Amino acid sequence: MKKLLFLAFAFSSLQTFAQDFMPPLISWEGKSAALMANGENPWITPGERDNLMTSPSYEETVLWLRKLADSSPLIHMRSLGKSEQGRDIWLIIASEGAEFEAEKIKNADKPVLFFHGGIHAGEIDGKDAGMMLLRDIVHGSKKDLLSQSTLLFIPILNVDGHERRSEYGRVNQRGPREMGWRTNAQNLNLNRDYTKLETAGVRAVVEVINAYDPDLYVDVHVTDGADYQYDITYGYVKTGGYSPAISAFLSEKFQPEVDQALNDWGHIPGPLLFAANGQDFSEGNVAFSFSPRFSHTYGDARHLPSILIENHSLKPFRQRVLGTYVFLEQAIKSIGRHYSAVKAAVEADQNQAKDELVVKFGFRENPADTMEFLGIASEKLKSELTGREYIQWKGKPITQQVPSLLMDRPVQQVSTPEAYFVPAEWTEVIQKLRQHGLNMETLESSLEIELEFDFLTEYKLSNSPLEGKIRFQSFVTKPITRKITLSPGSVKIPVDQNLGELASILLEPESVDSFFQWGYFMSVLSQTEYMETYIMEPMMKELLNKDAVLKAEFERAKEANPDWANSPRSIYRWFYERTPYFDQNWKVIPVGKLR
Repeated sequence: MKKLLFLAFAFSSLQTFAQDFMPPLISWEGKSAALMANGENPWITPGERDNLMTSPSYEETVLWLRKLADSSPLIHMRSLGKSEQGRDIWLIIASEGAEFEAEKIKNADKPVLFFHGGIHAGEIDGKDAGMMLLRDIVHGSKKDLLSQSTLLFIPILNVDGHERRSEYGRVNQRGPREMGWRTNAQNLNLNRDYTKLETAGVRAVVEVINAYDPDLYVDVHVTDGADYQYDITYGYVKTGGYSPAISAFLSEKFQPEVDQALNDWGHIPGPLLFAANGQDFSEGNVAFSFSPRFSHTYGDARHLPSILIENHSLKPFRQRVLGTYVFLEQAIKSIGRHYSAVKAAVEADQNQAKDELVVKFGFRENPADTMEFLGIASEKLKSELTGREYIQWKGKPITQQVPSLLMDRPVQQVSTPEAYFVPAEWTEVIQKLRQHGLNMETLESSLEIELEFDFLTEYKLSNSPLEGKIRFQSFVTKPITRKITLSPGSVKIPVDQNLGELASILLEPESVDSFFQWGYFMSVLSQTEYMETYIMEPMMKELLNKDAVLKAEFERAKEANPDWANSPRSIYRWFYERTPYFDQNWKVIPVGKLR
């Protein structure tokens, strides 16, 4: 009891707020402030009512959106299912013709824009910006936006993390006053889940993508990290990805128009920013090659124009929300204006040759170029507590020339087959392939077929879990060819399909986000039948007497490794592996490849 009282006292004495220690704030009054509703507007959002110092709770958000939907035939609310704690994950559909059926929206000759907020629930800017934009479409002067695009909006994706809200949600972020938690109720990070599909939130996102086939996907985040002048930073897979035509469209047509709109409304747009040295940008900005477990890279892998917004955490919530509003409005206009170019880019990327797949990218040997960087002055101080240097930001705008370090050099690629086969017993993997929307053929009867498999010759598992999974730290495989009989319910996944690259990303072991690397085939590492020495002794003698080739191989093995030759256990094992009694499925990754 005394210990509990001490802890309670200690906690109360430490109730200080990160806001008190934030770097100096550069004052901002952009033109976009005019987008906020005044107190007399009956459709003012809960956040605007508090000058965007706060963001509404899940219940307040849903009540406001339901009221909006009830007030207009242009808006429809649909639950995409329940979260891990039982909350509905809501999709808001805004359609000019009051057309809300997925199949009709998908097949209409009209752009579809899909965006969501709160995949990391403390980073909730997209929710409040989306509510304001919908209000201005339904009850303001922007109804014409729906003539340019049908809108799909998930206001809160990580609904359970959203309700784990407090003033201590994110230590390095300027508002809102209460912020949600990064991970879901099972402590899983939704923006690491796009390949394994273990969270209700990301399964909902993929369901929307499959059902509505959007023309642009936007995932709204808030940064961690350093200080700089930019308030709205965003990016997409520019190089080193799977959709070069889409990347060119976004770079040449989409980004210039969005940047111009943000500038016109008083914001400073910038690229995704990651300091090379982890502190300031003196050593350059890193353009990482994200793997498809992340939203925008997953979109690139399935040839969906995808944008990752990272609003600057050190800018006030109000400024960030208004910038997000400007971004989304211009995105609607730009996708509508360039709709035919978007469709052409998607089609070009879908029709690429699929005979090889790059599964790993590395940094270029030299920086790609330099960029004019709108930074903030800083200095390095030595900590009196730790003795280490740390950065202190000074609040003074500076302009620097910094290197751009690109991670787009292919360093590993695999040759893809004509098709993959997954045996019926691997039901979880087959279910996930279906959830991704891959075209596959389910076998209705047994099939005897010769396929190539990957055999693990060596491997090392990670020492700690990632997203609740034990992954492989390293491994080596070799191809083997076997004739097997596949049971009814097994699936064939052809590579020649629109999502062919995604199929290979999920099923090729070397792919960093393959089902194998995420640990879905761990049971093949276990050996379940063993030898007995009293059987092996006479069997070994018989084998050596009958097989001269085997005897010569045995003698060479002993000569090459004296330590091995002095290990009875190793010798027994060597012979056992060469008998038909040895487990032929041990360490064989159960994804067959038809070459």
